[in-house]
Amino acid sequence: MEEYDDLSAGPAEDGTLDLSHNTWTVFPPELSLPHFSQTLLHLDAKNNSLTQVPECISCLALLQSLDVSLNQIEYIDKGIGQCIRLRSLNVSRNRLESLPNELSNCILLEKIVADQNRLTALPETLIDLIAISTIDVRDNQLKSIPLGLCRVPTLKTILCDGNNDLTVAPEHMRDDTDLLFHCLEMQLKFKEVIAAKSNQRDELQIKAEEIRDELNNATNCISELEKDIAVLVWERPDEYIRRKEKFVELVKFASDKIVFYWRLTKDAALKWWNDHKTHPEY
Repeated sequence: MEEYDDLSAGPAEDGTLDLSHNTWTVFPPELSLPHFSQTLLHLDAKNNSLTQVPECISCLALLQSLDVSLNQIEYIDKGIGQCIRLRSLNVSRNRLESLPNELSNCILLEKIVADQNRLTALPETLIDLIAISTIDVRDNQLKSIPLGLCRVPTLKTILCDGNNDLTVAPEHMRDDTDLLFHCLEMQLKFKEVIAAKSNQRDELQIKAEEIRDELNNATNCISELEKDIAVLVWERPDEYIRRKEKFVELVKFASDKIVFYWRLTKDAALKWWNDHKTHPEY
């Protein structure tokens, strides 16, 4: 078959393998063989019937450009992160709903073309690409894009018009990278302020709980101290003296009452005796 003829011919002298405009439905497993993994620099597989970029892509460590546009690709394996020399990725006109986070490992990546897919979001890790200059995600279903992209110094162009649900910028600003960057920067600053306030709120809540615990501990300590005071109050010198003086007063009061009643009893007894004696008084 014609497509296998292209494959058997192997990469051209400049490291290019052209498998485009054929009927491939899967990536040829032969691509993982040393003959390809050690020589393949540019892979063109556009306009086929591919449904995924499989794990075997990780074997192509020297790959610099990958074009799989005009296919039916729904999935890109995380193994693409092993293509650390990749500079250009074209997945235009496929059925992708997401891009792998591992793309951030392709530190030399300069261009991502992913227009006319079904993308709903972009990986936050794209902000780690230190060489990226162009991102084309037009005509997708994006609802947001990473705000931090506006601070990637090498990024010059973001194309994102045609995403009706995108909220990061008004529709008339999406085709102007400078205006889009401005919108992203404003939202990023707002998000940072909100995050700082949220952190302050969380810290205050933690501090409030710590203070509440300290108050509870202090209340418990006060209760214990009150019990200790109630026990120790008898051992205080001034309390002891006061209570001793009161005891002495009580003893003196009782003694005086005893003497008083003893005298009353004596006088009453003498009176009774005098009233009832029968012998004459000499």
